[in-house]
Amino acid sequence: MLSDAEGGESMWNFSRAAACVGVCLAMGGCTSLYYVHDPQTGVITAGELPYFLKSIRCEVVTFYQIERERRTQYLKISKTRPEEAFNRYAYFDIDPFLYGTFFLELKVTDTGGLGSGTAFDYKRILSATSNDVTHVGPTASAQDTYDLIWSFLLKQNAQLASDTSPRAAGPALYERGCYRGTPADLTELEALAENKYPERTAYKRITVDASKPLAAWLRDNAILIAANDLSPAMPSEKAEPAQMTYTFSIQVTGGAEAKYSLTSTRWTPAAVQASASSQQFSNLGIYINGPNAVLANGAKSGSAGYAEKTPPLGSKDNPMYTTPLPGGEKSQEFPGGGGAAGRRPGAGPRTNGFIVAPVPVFPPSPTPSQ
Repeated sequence: MLSDAEGGESMWNFSRAAACVGVCLAMGGCTSLYYVHDPQTGVITAGELPYFLKSIRCEVVTFYQIERERRTQYLKISKTRPEEAFNRYAYFDIDPFLYGTFFLELKVTDTGGLGSGTAFDYKRILSATSNDVTHVGPTASAQDTYDLIWSFLLKQNAQLASDTSPRAAGPALYERGCYRGTPADLTELEALAENKYPERTAYKRITVDASKPLAAWLRDNAILIAANDLSPAMPSEKAEPAQMTYTFSIQVTGGAEAKYSLTSTRWTPAAVQASASSQQFSNLGIYINGPNAVLANGAKSGSAGYAEKTPPLGSKDNPMYTTPLPGGEKSQEFPGGGGAAGRRPGAGPRTNGFIVAPVPVFPPSPTPSQ
């Protein structure tokens, strides 16, 4: 039979050992930079990534081509029938000389450790009416986060490629085009975007609200964003669309919890509670740029300015100069050099915007832990 002092010492030795075991279990197993959890698991796996990236590419390029076609049709009738032009062909002016971009972030967060239910209560009977209870409740936890970010560029003048190869028996190869056959006109192109010809689609559609394909949803948003620009209104009140940015995030968490409890005359009780969980986080971001995208980003820091529209080149107020080349022929020089003045007619801003100071460029950064 142990004395009270010996029993207390044994209890503390056991408690210290239990705490050490808990810390080792929680932190010693996988918490190391030598053991990494691949983020390409769970919601999106490594095997599915090529097909998913193809789906994003096809949806966005379909939207690019729709907006270019709508712009062409809009300009044909906008001067004589502005209301009809807006109602039928409202569009977002995608700059064909700029890149669009999208990024995919995959993140896994693993947690584990001893929970607050872990407790060791050691009881000593001092007398018939008195008890002495010593409580120890060790806790330990560890959290490991693994993040993967891929960034892609898409030329905003990209065209849909016609796919004439035989249809595969299984899932479409990600080297193949987006659709079988080339769309003949805007009506057919928008029908493809709405998935009215699913037999011609060579990729898995991304749907919004389980009903509308992403390309058609982007087109509908372009109509909304153009309402304060293309609709007949006072020019001084226009809000010029510059950039469309969309971010979609999915978070899934799963885990397990276990608890063991022992009650005796000395331990009231001795309990161990442990838990482990894994959180899957997927984040997709899409950026679509208009002619004034850089000015919109510069305006956030007060670095973008504007001036009145430049008179037509060759006019009295904006003459065109020529200088001889070594061979004797002449070349045209445009006052002011490149920039907004060097853009194709109709593609640039309605005023000659300019950047006052360089706009900082920030690379994609991991999403903060949820």
